[in-house]
Amino acid sequence: MASEAIITEELICKAAEQLAAEGLRPTNETVRELLAKWTSTKGGSYATIGPVLRAWKARRKAAESAEPVREAAPQAVLDKVQGWATEMWGVALELANGRLASEREALERARLDLEAETAEALALAEKREDERDDARRQIAELADQLTTAQAEREAQTERAAAAEARAAELDKRAQELHDDVKAERARRDHADEARRTVEAELATQRADGARLTQRAADLERELEAHRERSAVALDQVRADLERVQEQGKADAAAARQEHAEALAALRKQHEGELVRMKDAHPQAMHEQKQRSVDVIGKLEESKQRMESELDAARKDAGEATGQLGRLTGELDALRTQVATQEATIRGFTKKGDK
Repeated sequence: MASEAIITEELICKAAEQLAAEGLRPTNETVRELLAKWTSTKGGSYATIGPVLRAWKARRKAAESAEPVREAAPQAVLDKVQGWATEMWGVALELANGRLASEREALERARLDLEAETAEALALAEKREDERDDARRQIAELADQLTTAQAEREAQTERAAAAEARAAELDKRAQELHDDVKAERARRDHADEARRTVEAELATQRADGARLTQRAADLERELEAHRERSAVALDQVRADLERVQEQGKADAAAARQEHAEALAALRKQHEGELVRMKDAHPQAMHEQKQRSVDVIGKLEESKQRMESELDAARKDAGEATGQLGRLTGELDALRTQVATQEATIRGFTKKGDK
């Protein structure tokens, strides 16, 4: 470590002497704390401090016990024992020194055992310190990893929130698309239904148009036939009318001539008979007058009959002309209806194509 290059044996011993001078017990921990304070480091490792501190303690203990214990005899002993007291005290001191040497040996063995245990403990402490440093580094790394993980988790949380929002938006859009598809299907079904309805109506219209076309063709043929018949009938009526008119004119002229002649003859006869019978008998004159009136009435009836036949012929011709006009109007109406149906069919066909 970098701090071990700074922590020297001299500096460790100086720290131990400083602690001892202050009345404190120098230990690995207290020396390390003081060295850390002096050097602004961790204070070195226990493996470095421990052996130096044990050597310092050994030297100090050896210096303290280098001379045997020598003390002056108590005055009371000197007073009582006098002659042999000094000898007895020397024996006691020897016994004490021997016991002290044994105790020193025992203490040395204990010290050695303690140093071994201490060395083992220091090695274990050094190992634990290294493990602690490793643990601290791992903790720092784990803290960094935790910070990174927390940041990543926050980022993932934000991404998850964004993903959830996006998913909600996509769900909403999917629902809208589903509604649009459903509406489009409904519109398509409605359009299909409308198309089928239009096709049915178109088929009906086409069938009606075909029927109307057939009806128009039938009416066209019927009208043409009727026109031909009407033309023939009209020609016949016109011929008959002309003939009747001519005959009527001739008959009327003949009748008027005959009537005039008959009237003139009757007048002449009547005047003659009237002259003859004027003096003969009034009753005969009256009868002759009555016969003249009957003849004139018959002539008038013949004239009226001829005029009635002429009016009937004119009426037949007018009815034939009116029937021809009605058929022509009906045919025009059918043509208009067929044109309307064809326009409707074309409109339905265009809608179906769309």
